[in-house]
Amino acid sequence: MSDSHWTHVYPWQSRLWNDLIKRHQQQGLPHALMFTGVRGIGKHALALQTARWLLCSRRIEQQAGVACGECHSCRLWQAGNHPDFMECKPEDGSRQIRIDGIRKLNEFLMQTPQISACQVVNLHPVEVLNGNAANALLKTLEGPPGESFLLLETERLGSVMPTIRSRCQRLALATPPHQQAIDWMLANGCDPAAAAQALRMNQMAPIAALRWVQQQRHEQHQTWLQQLQQWSNGALPLDAMVTIWKNDELADVLAWLGQLTADLMRAHMGADTTQLLEPEVLGCFDAATLQPAKLVALHDRINKALGQLQSGASFFNRQLLLESLMIEWQTLVTEPGRH
Repeated sequence: MSDSHWTHVYPWQSRLWNDLIKRHQQQGLPHALMFTGVRGIGKHALALQTARWLLCSRRIEQQAGVACGECHSCRLWQAGNHPDFMECKPEDGSRQIRIDGIRKLNEFLMQTPQISACQVVNLHPVEVLNGNAANALLKTLEGPPGESFLLLETERLGSVMPTIRSRCQRLALATPPHQQAIDWMLANGCDPAAAAQALRMNQMAPIAALRWVQQQRHEQHQTWLQQLQQWSNGALPLDAMVTIWKNDELADVLAWLGQLTADLMRAHMGADTTQLLEPEVLGCFDAATLQPAKLVALHDRINKALGQLQSGASFFNRQLLLESLMIEWQTLVTEPGRH
């Protein structure tokens, strides 16, 4: 991670950041803060900025609410090896945070700070804690040892255990006003049309939208749409299409299929192209001919699988899942009597 990401407060976060600093200066911060908001809104950057500031040896002197960048603590932070900071996230290819990770967290917090006046742990994403890990973390949240801070992040607050949510002070990161988001993306090299579309596709979260543009996701989605049309028309065998998608992230494919079916449901109910995320779908499929009940069922199944995948609670056979979804899709778009 670059230093800029470790130290940056985005324009739409400035008010929340100033309130956070003011609160700490006046009455102190709770030991557990939970940063919430949609993907790509800047939760991780703000959590790291908070950690860096809390660890700064000259924090009290810095009335402006910024780390000094010069003390021994700040230099260690910039080098990426601060002994009083720990990051807890899924490890070893797992999608979940397991109890071993929380045990390391607890052992870390039992130690005495080496450089700074406190210790800081950044845990993300909270919603992928498995059951044992969540229970072990709960005990720590009830009474963290010494002068320590736990900075948690989640983009799916409803998936976090209520007992964990209730023991954290929530900091909700709202999406910025539309023009501010557009201006920020233009300043980062996007053209207006691409910026507007990317923001629509990413819940108005500028960081996710910028990444979407840089990774040429729109072009990728158009390729997927053409492949889906070819499969639907019988021009592309099922195994060939699934093989083509093998190098793409399964979560990305499922998210796109969910958006696609949502767009078709909107169009079936009379929405015009301005109300669709990717209106190009109407050039490939006629929403009026689709069976609504089957469309809703497929949409729900895709979203359920995506949620399970994101939580780390389920492990899917990629090929079998995609093949079964495509077969269900084929029954949706195939007209009665067509073979």
